Amino acid sequence: MTDIQHEIQTSEGTNVQVEQARKKLYDWLNKPMRVSIVDGRVLVGVLLCTDRDQNLILGNCNEYIGSPSEQEEFRVLGLALIPGQHIKSIYIDENTSSIPNHSNISITKINDHMLDDDKSDC
Repeated sequence: MTDIQHEIQTSEGTNVQVEQARKKLYDWLNKPMRVSIVDGRVLVGVLLCTDRDQNLILGNCNEYIGSPSEQEEFRVLGLALIPGQHIKSIYIDENTSSIPNHSNISITKINDHMLDDDKSDC
């Protein structure tokens, strides 16, 4: 196999991976998610938008110190922009299409990386 053939094959594999990741990201739009940030806070809201810098915009967002629970107080933020560099982990609730009941969250951990392309998903 020549270098050009290897490069084309690698490029095609990368394009497929990018398209699969983009589709998964589109599936997560308007889904409830929980975002842990590096300072220990947890933000719970609906994913509205992301960009190439891995920033997130959550709607109907509540802020918790530590993990969300029934007894813990929270602060209502509404619309929140979370810089990508501050994101520690992201969990998404794939079972509902609206704001989750904070006392009964069913979540799945997603990969620690996001799309890195030139397009915004807003």
